[in-house]
Amino acid sequence: MIDDHHTKSGAKGPDRFLSRRRFFHQSGAAILATSLLTSCSSLLDEVFPKRNVGEEGTGGKNPDDYEPVGDKTLAFFGDSLTIGAGGSMPYGNYVAAAMKSRPVATDGIVGQIALSIAIRQGGMPLKISVDKGKFDGVNEVKVTKINNEFLSTPINNDTYSRTGTVAGVKCTITRKVEGDEVYTIKPETESDVEIPADSVFELDDAVRLRSATQILWYGRNNIGNFNAEDEIMSALDSSIAYISDPKRYVVLGILLATPDNEGTSNYNQVMDINQKLASKYGNAYVEMTPPTPAEMSEVNYTPDSNDESDIAQKNFPRGLRAADSTDEIHLNDKGYQLVANRVAKKLKELKY
Repeated sequence: MIDDHHTKSGAKGPDRFLSRRRFFHQSGAAILATSLLTSCSSLLDEVFPKRNVGEEGTGGKNPDDYEPVGDKTLAFFGDSLTIGAGGSMPYGNYVAAAMKSRPVATDGIVGQIALSIAIRQGGMPLKISVDKGKFDGVNEVKVTKINNEFLSTPINNDTYSRTGTVAGVKCTITRKVEGDEVYTIKPETESDVEIPADSVFELDDAVRLRSATQILWYGRNNIGNFNAEDEIMSALDSSIAYISDPKRYVVLGILLATPDNEGTSNYNQVMDINQKLASKYGNAYVEMTPPTPAEMSEVNYTPDSNDESDIAQKNFPRGLRAADSTDEIHLNDKGYQLVANRVAKKLKELKY
């Protein structure tokens, strides 16, 4: 029997507002992909206005024209916001388009809380025990204990897998639902190696992306939990500690849901947590405050009276939210473009 641990508490998060069928119709299942974007000139023109090389104050030199040192990959970790639910693609693709088409890795699973994201990112160790304590040739072996159901979500019963190493053996760990939810591991080649209880399963993607510039958007599905602040701060601290030196990362603030207007308990909780994130991470923090007129203009969006009302309530305008009226958290393409603008500007400012 798999330990019933933290992930189920994500059911209290805002992803519950989006029906399973509509979510996957709009955004597909969880994405883990690395892609090189090479033909984005039209997107760049629309989302990121061109700057003149000789702009005043630049000394005739474009301040965006720099070459990052080391790994050029941009790695985006998070939940359904990271994979662009409500829009047509992950917001990281927009960021990459503004960053000379840098390689991008996007890893998000809908409905997950911060701890599960941190395990996928590598900052928190994944520990497992298996049936009979060893591999069984080339057969799947049932996981009998896991410290966090890091591929689980309260939103769907889809099958998710990740590759990695346990007890020195390369294998795949899989979450599937067949009546009950089960986790299994399967080696790449035949093995009868023993797997001690609570063995660490090292995830390939976490290791591969450790040297990348990381964009961390954690915590939306923790909101409403009494210990959300501690959960989010702990997960981020462990994730940042895991990143290779010299560490290059940014932390995004938590996005308010549609009902989380000024004066509500969720609004107060989000504001408190975002204030602590801003204080702790300083220049590496990207705020999720309502957009300014200039920011909306950058994505060719003109707010209407409903949007102005939302902004007056210190919330993101509904015109930048997902088209599905039952979805109270996710953004549409222009909303994600706006977030991407903020991230890209921050990365350029930090020369990451």
